[in-house]
Amino acid sequence: MKNACIIGFGAIAPVHADALERCENARLYAICDTNTACLDTAGKKYNVITYTNYTEMLKNPNIDTVHICTPHYLHKEMSVNAMLAGKDVVLEKPAAMNRKELAELVSVQKATGKHVCLMMQNRTNAGIVKMKELCNNGELGKITGIFGSLTWNRTARYYQNSSWRGRYDTEGGSLLINQAVHLLDLFGYFGDGIKSVRAISAAMQLDNIIETEDTACAIINLGNGVHGCFFATNTYTADEPFRLELRFGNALLRYADARLYKITDENTEILVNDTVLRDGKKYWGAGHYSVINQFYNSLENGGSYISLDSGLNTMNALFALYESSAMTHTKTIKAVPGPTVSDIK
Repeated sequence: MKNACIIGFGAIAPVHADALERCENARLYAICDTNTACLDTAGKKYNVITYTNYTEMLKNPNIDTVHICTPHYLHKEMSVNAMLAGKDVVLEKPAAMNRKELAELVSVQKATGKHVCLMMQNRTNAGIVKMKELCNNGELGKITGIFGSLTWNRTARYYQNSSWRGRYDTEGGSLLINQAVHLLDLFGYFGDGIKSVRAISAAMQLDNIIETEDTACAIINLGNGVHGCFFATNTYTADEPFRLELRFGNALLRYADARLYKITDENTEILVNDTVLRDGKKYWGAGHYSVINQFYNSLENGGSYISLDSGLNTMNALFALYESSAMTHTKTIKAVPGPTVSDIK
């Protein structure tokens, strides 16, 4: 039984805590946060030890693993220090904010031999698992194309209430590194890795609020020779489940509305329904428990889990998207009045 500590008890941490309460090979042992009011509430709810200083927490020999759920700019530093203190790590995305940070993280992981689980939870959604099975067994023919889109809503208040968001030096970006990275991960997951990208990104709606991007599109060249079309935005009026399409010679697999559809010329059928959730949200799935439980089972019994190594291609592709797009800031242009449709002969 592994003792886990969650660092940073913000929006995603309760999902980790609830997952740990369901794991057979792990338990929530401690919580660490600088917000004493939040810490007191969480400590009482889960009946655990609490810390306000993570370096002091790392000195506790009873803590085996650390779940890092802090703002992005703390991920690399805290992961490195945790590994150097002899702890395994469950790391929320992103693993790092840039290539330099990622290289340091990988170097320390290799030097210490500690286990790092990267939270790419959409791979474990039941519909995605079924897509992977059908992609691998070849019954639908050769894959010929991939399309993915994410249409979510992040308001000005979302960024104004958390000063670290919407800034390059603390978030590392916005839409791509925070929300759409999970969709990007699936392109590589189904495409035998991402080889190259060509992208455009901009602050289309929140340019007076953030210095980063709220919208992006890209052409993604994949290891299997297929190219994918990628679109994401935080400017929609609601949070919709992401959409992913794999086109094969004999059918189209469409993951949309948290359901997996198999579409042919003759028929459309629902293969998997992921809309019933115990944790998580419908628009980003409930895979945290699966990832965390798999990780602790691996530590106890051996076997695979979503490791830092398995997420390196995704992280490098993410940085490539930013480098390719180089942030194109656009401006709103009024449409010139013209003839109506009925006037066109």
